[in-house]
Amino acid sequence: MKRIRVLHVIGGGEFGGAERHILNLATAMDPQRVAITVCCLFADPFVQVARDVGINALAIPMRHKLDLSIITKLRDVIKEEEADLVHTHGVRANLVGRLSAKMAGRETVITTVHSLLAQDYPDVFSRLANMLIERASRGFSTHFIAVSGGLQKALLQQGIPEKKITVIYNGLNPGDFTSLRPPGSWRESMGLAPDVPLVAMIGRLHPVKGHRIFLKAAAEFLKSRPEVRFVVVGSGPERDRLEDYARLLNISDSVIFTGFVTDVVDILPDLNLLVIPSLWEGFGLTALEAMVAGVPVLATSVGGLPEVVEHGTTGLLVPPADDAALARGINWMLDHPGEALEMSEAARAVVEQKFTASVMARKTEYLYRRLLEE
Repeated sequence: MKRIRVLHVIGGGEFGGAERHILNLATAMDPQRVAITVCCLFADPFVQVARDVGINALAIPMRHKLDLSIITKLRDVIKEEEADLVHTHGVRANLVGRLSAKMAGRETVITTVHSLLAQDYPDVFSRLANMLIERASRGFSTHFIAVSGGLQKALLQQGIPEKKITVIYNGLNPGDFTSLRPPGSWRESMGLAPDVPLVAMIGRLHPVKGHRIFLKAAAEFLKSRPEVRFVVVGSGPERDRLEDYARLLNISDSVIFTGFVTDVVDILPDLNLLVIPSLWEGFGLTALEAMVAGVPVLATSVGGLPEVVEHGTTGLLVPPADDAALARGINWMLDHPGEALEMSEAARAVVEQKFTASVMARKTEYLYRRLLEE
């Protein structure tokens, strides 16, 4: 069987869900069947992260947002790598990847949709500009992968034909979530006692992730449970504003901002609860990571999250943008450790059956071959 050569194009200026998606996909592919190269439009951090796990990754940094010289450079990479198809992720990567593929004479371009643009850009001007850029080049994509049914529905509403959309759920490698460090190591490194309840959220510090709702719920919760500590894992443009907000709420002493963490697997075993308070979530890869690590999950009922977390069975769901409901959910989970443990055990089983990287890779390779044969 012919080996397919695929060039993935992504911004790579952060380490969010799309980057983790590519890591899981690339490492799960059989390199004898699918050869993957990842091209980033920023020099770090993703290029090095990808290289560290053995992925062929390179950077062609854009000098500024309107640096269109990147298109010819990327065209040359497509030819040098002898890519059979181009697979894009994110607005900027979609634009330059699609145009470069066209210039290189490649007819098959796949775009994975990880989120809703309307939610990714809180600033009205940025949102409109990015939506226009996306729609202007969308016709160059042969096919779209939606990482959830919720995103597929959104794409259909935007006028993309159903035959051009395939839903392939995100997946991970369960074996990657066995920490090599003894349980409690991260707590100890942070100076936290073994019996201190830890409630965390993990993700880039962006308004759509709902960090302010999380902090507001924490402020309400801490009035009756001051011994609990809340952990914010991740980096992003909201860091300073969120720390200011924690000070405004007078909860700074109870909130830990870790910044960027390379291996969340070292943190997960020490958590009592993972909270996902997103205002929108295309899928919810962080939920999977917690579920396979045995950490109970409390999430909002938005986007693809209800497809990942089944309320009352594999976790709890609450309405979005409702800090009172979030605080009640946190309280229930910590007050019912037995039920929370049962949910986490059921969740782990679901991940191993339905949401593995091997399943994702198999379905993606099948799509690659089908499109190339058309």
